Amino acid sequence: MQVEEKCECRSVKPDDNCKENGGKINPELKSIIDKIAKKEGFTTYNLSVKNITPDGNNYLGLLTVVTVQDTITKKELDLFVKSIIANAEQLKLISVSEVYGIEIYFYLELSQILEKLQADAQIPIEERYTTVKCYKESTTEHIVMENMVKKGFYTWNRFEVISLDFAETAIKQLAKFHALGFVLQEKRPEYFEDKIMPLRYPLKIDEEFKKFFVNMANNVLDHLDGSSKSKLEKNVTALFEKGQKYTHDRESTLTMCHGDFRPNNILIKTIEGKITDLVPVDYQLLCHGSPLNDILYFIFGATDREFRRKHLDYLKNLYYDTMKQFLKYFDMDVQKYYPKEEYERLLKERLEYGLFVGIWYLQGNLAQEDDIFDLSETQIADIKLSMSELAIDRSKELIDEFIEWGYL
Repeated sequence: MQVEEKCECRSVKPDDNCKENGGKINPELKSIIDKIAKKEGFTTYNLSVKNITPDGNNYLGLLTVVTVQDTITKKELDLFVKSIIANAEQLKLISVSEVYGIEIYFYLELSQILEKLQADAQIPIEERYTTVKCYKESTTEHIVMENMVKKGFYTWNRFEVISLDFAETAIKQLAKFHALGFVLQEKRPEYFEDKIMPLRYPLKIDEEFKKFFVNMANNVLDHLDGSSKSKLEKNVTALFEKGQKYTHDRESTLTMCHGDFRPNNILIKTIEGKITDLVPVDYQLLCHGSPLNDILYFIFGATDREFRRKHLDYLKNLYYDTMKQFLKYFDMDVQKYYPKEEYERLLKERLEYGLFVGIWYLQGNLAQEDDIFDLSETQIADIKLSMSELAIDRSKELIDEFIEWGYL
């Protein structure tokens, strides 16, 4: 993970005001850290605070790394904090307080239930869907988690196409996560109905988003010519309407979805270039929806045309086979919950969701650092981006691909 860090370490007692770079730490966050430190047996400690500028897109929060070191034992506690942005409720695209509440719900309640379901089914540890530890002292203002960087985890370089190893490991985890939605529905139906089904995708794919999408499509059109340009131009409105429909799907097979499954939100650990562990994070867009949205969002946001030509069919089958095998631990037949015929039919029918996502996602994800927009200052309909050369290339091949497949 490439980060820009600013820090100042000070020796403090739990009741002291801790300062970083001459300014006070948010009192609420300081209080949370004190509670965690006390619970872990710290009395007097050194506190290191680091503000992080992430290498990628983090629109909804402020990121901080905090290291607590006991002054006597030198024991350390490494924490990662996501804090809600100050002017959160000015955003029209999404309710930031709502999605922080969703993430807290996932880490402090739902993840525990998912872990118990897997333990009760006697799933081997290495086969389980895993999550990052979140401290119970967290609030909807400050989510405090274990700092996985200290354990050797990092995120993929957003400018690089993911490796097949990464894709395989991530798709397997995604299949298990979706399967756990079906398990919840089967094993704890009242809970699923009360807690999961009401979770609608929190991003507002409305008229404001349509303006944003049209702006992004026009950016792509500026770099096209001939039949490619005319075919996309004719389909911009229809493509948005399909994307809107699929995002808010209530008719096909639905389950628990991550909502923002992309390399920036997936931590990996490698040994000699081989992925040994992979942990998804960031559950702010957790929802009850179509699992295809997670799959297509991931694949078309993280790969290029050549990768998809070689591996798309393989990954499609790997996802389904993984879900099938995982559900067997719970004595559940995948055909009852997600028939393969429906999966393949819907995937073919809704492949355009990958184009819908690709048109706007690639431009932001592949933007140079100076061009990354700040949603705390800019409404989504007003966002203007200068496409990077990489974004231009990926977008062009995306359009060519969907023309070749007959969707444009």
